[in-house]
Amino acid sequence: MNVFQSVRYAVRSLRRTPAFSATATLTLTIGIGASAAIFAILNGVLLRELPYGNPERLAAAWHDLPPLSMTHAQQTSATYFTYSRYAHTIEAIGVYEAGALNLAEAGGAAAPRRVAAAWVSASLIPLLQVPPRLGRSFTEAEDLPKGPDVAMIGEALWRNQFGGDPRIIGRTVELNGRTREIIGVMPRGFRFPDAATQVWLPLALDPAATNSGGFDYVGIARLKPGVSIETAERDFAAVLPRIVDVSAEVAPGISMQMMLDQAKPRPFLIPLREDVAGSFARTLWIVAAAAGLVLLVACFNVANLILVRADGRQREIAVREALGAGRGSVVMHFLSESAALALLASAAGLALAWVALRALVASGAGGANPGSIPRLAELRIDAAAVGFTLAIGALVAVVCGVIPALRLGRGSLESALRQDGRGGTAGRTQHRVGGALVVGQIALALVVLAASGLLLRTYSRLNAVTLGFGPRNVVTLWLSAPRARYPTSAAITRFHAQLTEGVAALPGVRSVGLTSRLPLEQEGMNANPYYAEGDASSASKIPPLQIFTTVDDGYFRAMGIPLIAGRGFEPMSRQRADEAIISRRTAQQFYRDSTGKEAVGKRFRELPGAPWVTVVGVVGDVHDTSLSAPVSQTVYFPEVAKADSALDNKVNQTMALVVRSAGDPAAIVGAVQHVVRELDPTLPTFNVRPMAAVLRGSMARLSLTIVILGAAAVVTLLLGAVGLYGIMAYLVTLRTREVGVRVALGAEPRAVAAMFTRQGLMLTAFGVGGGLALFILVARFLRGLLFGVAPSDPVTLAGAALILLLIATLASWIPARRASRVDPARTLRSE
Repeated sequence: MNVFQSVRYAVRSLRRTPAFSATATLTLTIGIGASAAIFAILNGVLLRELPYGNPERLAAAWHDLPPLSMTHAQQTSATYFTYSRYAHTIEAIGVYEAGALNLAEAGGAAAPRRVAAAWVSASLIPLLQVPPRLGRSFTEAEDLPKGPDVAMIGEALWRNQFGGDPRIIGRTVELNGRTREIIGVMPRGFRFPDAATQVWLPLALDPAATNSGGFDYVGIARLKPGVSIETAERDFAAVLPRIVDVSAEVAPGISMQMMLDQAKPRPFLIPLREDVAGSFARTLWIVAAAAGLVLLVACFNVANLILVRADGRQREIAVREALGAGRGSVVMHFLSESAALALLASAAGLALAWVALRALVASGAGGANPGSIPRLAELRIDAAAVGFTLAIGALVAVVCGVIPALRLGRGSLESALRQDGRGGTAGRTQHRVGGALVVGQIALALVVLAASGLLLRTYSRLNAVTLGFGPRNVVTLWLSAPRARYPTSAAITRFHAQLTEGVAALPGVRSVGLTSRLPLEQEGMNANPYYAEGDASSASKIPPLQIFTTVDDGYFRAMGIPLIAGRGFEPMSRQRADEAIISRRTAQQFYRDSTGKEAVGKRFRELPGAPWVTVVGVVGDVHDTSLSAPVSQTVYFPEVAKADSALDNKVNQTMALVVRSAGDPAAIVGAVQHVVRELDPTLPTFNVRPMAAVLRGSMARLSLTIVILGAAAVVTLLLGAVGLYGIMAYLVTLRTREVGVRVALGAEPRAVAAMFTRQGLMLTAFGVGGGLALFILVARFLRGLLFGVAPSDPVTLAGAALILLLIATLASWIPARRASRVDPARTLRSE
């Protein structure tokens, strides 16, 4: 029989058993579809090259500052100029700062809106080797302070905002109230630093500045051909001391040499593709492993189904062999059947993966933040995903087809023709093989179930963390007052005061406040060392970093942060500029005062020569950066107009409005936005979210992992239960005559049911034991995702084992109960 005839016969054979074919195809579709979807994400995030020229030579440039407990510190203007001038292992280095701005078409042709933007050095876009679709990129002259007002836009913005006008170069656009000339349009595939960015502006760092400022800019370097990451790191470390020739000071009173001696910055490079994936890589590999386990369990399940079906066809196969069919023909038949099933399941699994991927990308585009997946907009089912799916389908076909083919024909032809398929040796042998497959399914199910249980316990522990603020009935929305319209600190604070007064007067509003940063969000994150009065060690070392935030007098009430000592800020019109409120943890670090009472009235300053700031109050600690991280050391400065000084940067253009309502906070959003429009119709509001959504967003990645692993656990549990049920039902069929004899000789039906149930539980016990041993080997990979629970948590492992035992008891008892009801007379007559 040739291959075509074998395939045709296999398809015809599958049509005659629609229940088997549908069950096997559905099982494989789940396994293959999950694997295809996860591979598409894995490929899009980790494996596919970045869409830049020669991306393998791109590296992210960072610093570690061990004495300050800072890791992944960025670049300062001085480090950027130092590496650019003196490093010999790189072709170029560029820096950027991501953010957002208000965009309006010149002349008011369209309503203003908030768009993601990046401020980039002139070297960055040429370094990435992606030429503009239209126009050009920035020149060095445009990348200087007080340089020409120019901008580049993305292709999507060009088409949506300007109708794809081919004469766009030279037109103007209003960005943060400032008119800029459009000099270039970047192609749609240029997603830098992410897919949302649609405007690029010159960063305009000053190479002649005497103060370099903080580590505020993300750096990317292009290595010379043949240069390794390690070689470039050594080069960066060797030239970094020359930073003192580039800039004398980090800030007034802190020399560059002091920074080198005390902070001890250590440069390091990471391949850009790895850096983009970041910490999500570990999560993704864990999810990929779960998908692989689901696929393996699905293969075991289908192999078991094929074994049962093959045992019922022993006589058919024996007859075919007696009529001259060779062993190769029989093996080809089973491989053809499994190949047909795998091909159909691969097509359905690919469609399932496409739907899942589209839903994931759409949810991210809609702001649902599905786990903060890097390169989310690039995810798609491409040729690599299709090839992977077909390869998986071929592997599944071989695995599911070879097992029954190898089991067939182990007995003699005469014996196979003589037996009727019940109780034969071949059947019992296949029962042992099927039992081994069930044990494997249960072991893998326990691994996935225990992993999802640990993450669920982590989620529960995080939800039980005392936040330090009250998110209920709180809505937040951001707005930015551009310097072009509000040129002075007084103008900004006057607008903010009018805004909070107007919102506070709305019905249903209990309190309202302003802040430059919300807890658990990266937007507005800033940290500085502060020098506490009386701390003699400050003269010889840089103090630890404190997060600093600018707030108004209503912020703590609106956010529900308790005042534990002293007083709050005054209204902006009366508030002094030289006062601050600190967190309890900062009071402990500054003044060794855990109550806050002794800290009130004490002083600190931002720089050794800066004016003193007096602590007027101490508030409760807040989990500012992450629920799993310790509470933050935080300094709160007042939003108040200040004279030009070292502290003037505490007046922020971009602020979040925090509104606590009496009921559903979403119900007052429209009224709040109306107040904003009445004050300034050119200001768009953005990132409008309840604080509860901010809290959920901080756990989005964990939630996504739990959902995926939870789904994998449910699938593996169901497949394991089905596999155990199938093998027990098959065992009952094989031993029908034996059961009839036992009952005829006086055996109690209850004892017969218990006998079969014990056999099912024995298989389960072996599976649970193997699963526990396997989980101990892989649990360490979960450690980075856990909080408040150990990878070997006995409660979770015991719970997973108990769930499996309960499900196994049910899956074994149902066929065992049927066996206990066998009519011995009818069974013996049929035999």
